[in-house]
Amino acid sequence: MKAKVTAAVSVAVVLGLTLGCGGGRTDHEADGKSASGSAGGRAPEEAAGPPKAEEDGPTARLRRAELEKTEVAGLVIEEAPPGTAGRGTPGSDLPECLPLANALGSEPDPKPLGSVVSTFAGAGEDDDLEGLLGTIRVAEYRPGGAAATLGRLRSAAAACTGGFRMRTGEGESQVFDAVETVAAPKLGDEAAAFRLSNAVEEAPSLITVVRTGDVLSMFFATSLGDPERVRIPGQLVAAQVRKVVAVQRGEAGSDEDEGEDVGTEEG
Repeated sequence: MKAKVTAAVSVAVVLGLTLGCGGGRTDHEADGKSASGSAGGRAPEEAAGPPKAEEDGPTARLRRAELEKTEVAGLVIEEAPPGTAGRGTPGSDLPECLPLANALGSEPDPKPLGSVVSTFAGAGEDDDLEGLLGTIRVAEYRPGGAAATLGRLRSAAAACTGGFRMRTGEGESQVFDAVETVAAPKLGDEAAAFRLSNAVEEAPSLITVVRTGDVLSMFFATSLGDPERVRIPGQLVAAQVRKVVAVQRGEAGSDEDEGEDVGTEEG
């Protein structure tokens, strides 16, 4: 088990995960507010007075779609501190696999108009979620950019089934010996899911992507518990997509659909 936990920690670094994300709010929220000054770690939906240009752009709009800390049962969701998604530009030994490496880094290609990042971790006494941790990146693209980005990820997964070597933006080397396209949730306009197996370590990296219009909701996960049971909870994906759709429609409410777990097997 110690070897598996060590492996999972290394994969967590590749995913840019904050390993302490399940233990409460981050340091910049010591006074009960985030760096943006909002209670509960989220930016306020309405500011006093006329909004500044940067407060009325894609990123500000996407902040209204961020999930609250305990919004999804069994998980703790945090506003990600700077650097959570990694730094620098990733690289790959195979050009056709670069979209997958980019997805695991902090600089998506093409660059979105705006994005927000959150972390999630298993909480409570749900053994099925023990050790689970991951990130959510919600990004808005120029017209056609989200569909093109998802298409490149699909093409990369199909071309890289035999694996690839990756260098993170921080210079850490990782080797994936297999890339598998797995069952994706039936949400949004289209969705895809992938499982990347590490050549040396036992903890896989999971990626689920849902496109709703020009917005991509991307979920990344690994596990510090039993890496073989790592999954991306369907209720998390469904909750995030509902909020994105609500923001796109200018609505505040959402349904209570739970969704199915995704990222563990084909179906």
